[in-house]
Amino acid sequence: MEGKAMSFWENVLLVFTSFRLELFTSMLSGATCGLIGCFVILRRMALIGDALSHSILPGVVIAFMLAGTGPLAMFLGAMLAGFLTTLCISFLERHNRVKEDSAIGVAFAVFFAVGIILISSLPRGTHFDLKCYLFGNPLAVQPSDLEMMMAVGVLVCASVILFYRPLFLTSFDPIMATTVGIDVKRVHYLLMSLLAATVVASLLTVGVIMVVAMIIAPGLVAYQLTDRLPVMLVLAFVVGAVSAGLGFVVSFALNWPPGPTMTVVAGILFLIALFFSPKYGVLFQWYRHHRARVHFLEEDILKYAARHYPEGMDLERLAEILGVETRRLLRYVRRLVRRNMVSLRDGKVALTGAGKVLANEVLRAHRLWESYLAHKGIDIHKVHDIAEALEHAHQMADELDDALGSPKEDPHGKEIPPKTSC
Repeated sequence: MEGKAMSFWENVLLVFTSFRLELFTSMLSGATCGLIGCFVILRRMALIGDALSHSILPGVVIAFMLAGTGPLAMFLGAMLAGFLTTLCISFLERHNRVKEDSAIGVAFAVFFAVGIILISSLPRGTHFDLKCYLFGNPLAVQPSDLEMMMAVGVLVCASVILFYRPLFLTSFDPIMATTVGIDVKRVHYLLMSLLAATVVASLLTVGVIMVVAMIIAPGLVAYQLTDRLPVMLVLAFVVGAVSAGLGFVVSFALNWPPGPTMTVVAGILFLIALFFSPKYGVLFQWYRHHRARVHFLEEDILKYAARHYPEGMDLERLAEILGVETRRLLRYVRRLVRRNMVSLRDGKVALTGAGKVLANEVLRAHRLWESYLAHKGIDIHKVHDIAEALEHAHQMADELDDALGSPKEDPHGKEIPPKTSC
């Protein structure tokens, strides 16, 4: 076991001493994918990214047949195939009986199939590494590949900076963008060109199958962490670089395939963000919802206990009204006791002075909401149930009171309690 651990760390050290070119190229590829992926996510174009990554195969094969394995020829051939795919999808979409997803599915399947046919027609003995194309092989990176990746990375970054406003507006509100004079179609083709260039330049590092995940996952991580596009772009750039770099190191140290390992690392980072994001994370949202449910139940306890002030209300009767098990209700009542909102004696829940003030606010909000809903034309027999849900927003009671002209009674003729000063 100790020998395996030493071998792992020796391999990690070897990456940073002997494979810096491959590592840096992978990180640059991941960062560029993450940056362009933000706009892909915002425009809901993930399927188009998948289509482009598959449909460039015939362009790669034709370039290989004409010019061999030269990186520039392969890049130009793949770009041409990607551009033709984009035009094909746009043409099919203009037909009113062909939906976008159907157009994308047909286009990328046909182009990919043509690529497979071209590969099968290559002369015997021709070496075309389809596995490298599909899954990537960053260990085969040459300085010319790094130069190409750097050129694409600079192009994408410069385009995002120079055309940030058009990209921003067309991503969130194409109609508004058209109104202010932005050519939405040109911006779309610009983004498609940048996406195609990024996909083509990243093929050697992550492969055609995994490149879509590297485009989408970093942007999704950033999307979970912020609501501001500039911050999202920076985060996606960093997450993409970290995913690719860490994936490359782990794959080399454990002798795993590099492209899939980078994708798995990106997926793990996304799962971490999905569950632990402070604002949108699953766990934090569950915690906030749980706290809200507890808060609402405690206010309901105070509201119903107020009807039997000051003598108190039987605990079992209160549990029956609220539809809660007595044991569970007792737990929340004890929380209110610790906050000096109620007292619990001989199985009766009685309000304290502080509890009476808060119960009065909830009851006042409930009856003001009933009055407001009735004023807006809601059936008087339905306003009570709706107000039951809205009464916990008692911070709005003063606004409702002003809007209604300080009514004294609710629609059912019950007195609306005056505002109580704490």
